[in-house]
Formats: sequence, structure tokens, C-alpha cells
Amino acid sequence: MATGPRTYGQLCGLASALDLLGERWTLLIIRELLRGPKRFGELLQGLGGMGTNLLSSRLKSLEAAGVIERVTLPEPAEAPGYGLTARGSSLQPILEDLSLWGLEQMERNLAGPEVRAAWAAVTMRTYMDRNGGGAPEGTFAFRVCDERFWLHITADGSEILDGSPPEPPIATATFPDIKDFLLLAAGDRTLDGTDVVVEGDSRALASLFEVFRIPPPVSGTAPI
Repeated sequence: MATGPRTYGQLCGLASALDLLGERWTLLIIRELLRGPKRFGELLQGLGGMGTNLLSSRLKSLEAAGVIERVTLPEPAEAPGYGLTARGSSLQPILEDLSLWGLEQMERNLAGPEVRAAWAAVTMRTYMDRNGGGAPEGTFAFRVCDERFWLHITADGSEILDGSPPEPPIATATFPDIKDFLLLAAGDRTLDGTDVVVEGDSRALASLFEVFRIPPPVSGTAPI
């Protein structure tokens, strides 16, 4: 069996997965693509600190492994980009488990590392779905500073995608300050206690935030 600096050289499923996915930034590339296909520049923007050469290298490896593929983004962009294959999309529950696990040991300090609302929203969606849902069905759009993403909920589950929804949402929530979004998501604020601007059904949005939440901190972690 071939061994080298890029392989553990072990006949083990976990080691084989880590040969590809264990390199720095690789799982975060997949994290970004789970919210929809993206152009190269959009990936760089979501992976602050990653250089263009390294991103190119990681994308080539993932494409060769059948995890991602080159796509043409839909209108209005109609530009070349990258999206997940079915094999890549199958990593979603694994990344969700890792995200929830990592949140338990993460210091929730808004003054610390880089923070984005979409990253929090993906974990919020996972927590919501795994705790029985209970959210109103339909589409909700979010604008948090310069971020745009939307949540679509059905009886079978939910998904979060970047950008604006293709159809009018039940409600659109605009947050000028990401801290308001995160405090609301943590249950430390109500809609009335933030500077959010709501277009549409504010009652449905308030009902959504009853279950669309950041998991509560466990012992040893600090609240937001």
C-alpha cells in the first residue's frame, strides 16, 4: 500500500477519509458549498486567510475525488463556479455532527474570532431539525450586514442557502448588526429587543426563532 506525506497509509475507513478531508481548510470549503454553489472568489471571501494557490489545490483534490464539480451558476450570475456532487452532499450530516460537537467546546465570544451569521444559522437549523422542528413551514429570508441567506422549511426538514430566495418569503429579517442576530438566536433577546427590520409576517418570524436557535451552552462554555 502506497504511503506518503498525504496519506496515513492505513487500511481504515476513517484514515482513508482523513487522507482527503483532514487537510486544513478542506472541510470548511465543503461547509461553504453546502449553502449552494459558489464562484472561486466567493469561496475565498468565506475562507478568510486562505490563499488563492491553496484554494486551487484543495479544489483540484476534491474534484478529482468526486466530492465537488464545476458548475455554471444560475441567473443572474451565469458564471462558472463549484458545487457539491451527491457524494459531497452526503457529508452534510457528518459536518452537522462536528459543528454541534465543536460548539460545546467553543468559547462564545463575539469580540474574538471572525463570526458570520450564516455559519451560526447552519448550526441553528441543525439543532432545530434534530429537536423535532416545530417551526412554521415556508421560506424566511435574512439580511445580516452584508450577508444574504434564506431558510426553507417543509414537513420533511429544512435547508439553508446563500443569496435571496427564488420566491417571496413569509418574512424577511434585516439585521444592521450581527450581534442582534446572534443574541436573538441565543434566546437572549426578542424581536422587539433588537434593531431588526421585518418585512412580512413578524409573528411567523417570532415563532421561528422559538426553535431556530443556537444550542444552549453546556457546562464549561460561556453564553454569548
